[in-house]
Amino acid sequence: MKKILIALFALFLGLQVNAATTTTTTSKWDQAAMQKKLNNIAYVLIKKNNLPSGITIKVSTDADANAYSNINKEIYVYKGLLDLTSDDTELAAVLGHEMGHIINGHCAKQSILNSVIANMAGSVKTETAGQAIGVAAAQQMSTTKLSRKDEFEADVTAIDLMVNAGYNPLAMVSLLNKMNDGSNFDLVASHPSSEKRIMNAYDYIAYTYPTLAKKGFNSTAYNNAYKLISLNIEERNASPKLMKKYQKEQQKLKKDKIKRAKKMLKSGNAWTTSYAVINAMNQEQGQSQTQSTTNSQLPTEPEK
Repeated sequence: MKKILIALFALFLGLQVNAATTTTTTSKWDQAAMQKKLNNIAYVLIKKNNLPSGITIKVSTDADANAYSNINKEIYVYKGLLDLTSDDTELAAVLGHEMGHIINGHCAKQSILNSVIANMAGSVKTETAGQAIGVAAAQQMSTTKLSRKDEFEADVTAIDLMVNAGYNPLAMVSLLNKMNDGSNFDLVASHPSSEKRIMNAYDYIAYTYPTLAKKGFNSTAYNNAYKLISLNIEERNASPKLMKKYQKEQQKLKKDKIKRAKKMLKSGNAWTTSYAVINAMNQEQGQSQTQSTTNSQLPTEPEK
């Protein structure tokens, strides 16, 4: 435990240096040039992985370190996140992760969940403040569990996409370290803590692509992350129970890779189809309600 705390402190110091360096080197930002670069990287990822066309990349000038994808196969990447990246390989990690959400049907699944929860919340009568809090807590825990699993799955899908496209997958580890906010308390967070995501990504690479894992990645963020990774691996190697758990998890991920590969070759999936059906039903319901009142249209999702 003491070794891990020391590594985390070193990790924190490294992040401060990275943040300061990034700020000074991105003062001149060409949005059009970045858009072109992302389009080119996305094209390589799509072409090399035989993915269906139709994915659109959009660059936002927002300063938040964020990116997201939606049911329309649109990927929005914010300037704040782009400023954290050092090269095309880390940009490929960003796009690969969001493509992972699209490929695995996470966008449609989340849209379905949001619709179901909204309908359930609307039908539940909360007579007291305590009941209202209970409903809200149930909604939060449902979306939290779903989102955590999806983030891990999108990360490993991105790694597969990057490998097939000729990018160093360890750039994902470097990127995750740069995004680390120093918090490992993820009980109610929608995203897993960065340490867990870093280990999840590295373990998958080391188990599935051992030759590539040995090559390393030339960035301060990766080198700092590897210090923590090494300590975790040392602890795991000393525990038969932890090693058995690791082997079991990686074997499952390897089997899941085949399922993901099949999804990549399809333009849609069951979640997309289900979302289309629910959306159509909501539209029909909205149309029937407008016959009796003029202000009953369903609100559109706000742009993030």
